[in-house]
Amino acid sequence: MRCNKELEQRCLDAQQQRICIWSRSDAECHLFQRHRKAGDLLRVFGRLHANTVYWSHLSRIEQYQHIVRSLSVLHSQWVFCDATAAIMQGIDEATRHMNNVHIVTTRERHVHNYGHILHHYIRDDAYEMVDGVKVTPLDRTIFDCARHQSFPDGLAVIESVLRQGLRTSAQLEIIFQEYAGRHRKHALRAVTCASGRTENGGEAYALGVMLESKFVMPVVQEEFIDPLGSGRIDRVDFAWHTDTGRLIVAELDGRVKYTDPTMFINGSLSDTIIEEKEREERLRMRADEVVRFSFAEAYRRTPLIMKLERAGVPRTDTPFWERTSVGIG
Repeated sequence: MRCNKELEQRCLDAQQQRICIWSRSDAECHLFQRHRKAGDLLRVFGRLHANTVYWSHLSRIEQYQHIVRSLSVLHSQWVFCDATAAIMQGIDEATRHMNNVHIVTTRERHVHNYGHILHHYIRDDAYEMVDGVKVTPLDRTIFDCARHQSFPDGLAVIESVLRQGLRTSAQLEIIFQEYAGRHRKHALRAVTCASGRTENGGEAYALGVMLESKFVMPVVQEEFIDPLGSGRIDRVDFAWHTDTGRLIVAELDGRVKYTDPTMFINGSLSDTIIEEKEREERLRMRADEVVRFSFAEAYRRTPLIMKLERAGVPRTDTPFWERTSVGIG
């Protein structure tokens, strides 16, 4: 921070608290403006600012949590809900949900949305504290995400909950039946289709797109033994065993394995690439078709659907949730 020790100390203090800084007077507003022009400060959300270098080293989720913690300091009465609560509670890591902040409002003080602040009327005023922030109780958060978000997004949240062992499918069905609110059927559909076997939110989102597009439910994370007898076991993201005896495999490309040194095999990028090629060969010896797709293709839907159709993945006349015994009426 150039030539302003007080502002520099404010930034350091805020960084220790994992929050942002904000101007408290017109004079500070002008000071912040000068430092923004100099490139020292960055406006990150509304009136919230952070040291540019410090902010650049934070992950997107850390940046969002800094913003939420700061808003909680500024507005101690706020209770965060929906995707914001889910991110703070560790059940949603979708960066596409981090552009807005969701807060609870009551009928008495209902206000219109403004900027990137979205208000949600919730009759129950219960909350819990997470990292110093008031958020809706976990069960309410899960229910709201599952009914408000798209089916793939809602499925990703529920998969995360099941994967972490926070709730079971049976518990979620009971919870969703008990909570008041519109679109309960939408939430129950996601519970019906969730198993907790996906390894991350990207896989869960892709599964949601597949099921919403009426593809047959795949086996998730199926294991295959090396056909050459090495004893190695490979797990695939999605597998279909068709009525004609064909095996179709689909995998979400995780590019992080080639960019994050902590995920390199033997600490080596070249070893990682070689291992992935060998794994690909083993899968192609087993499967009749191997489909690889990116998250961007799943998010755009049509590219993923076309790849699965071309590979011959079977489809049905009705979505998976309509062919189960779980009551979602």
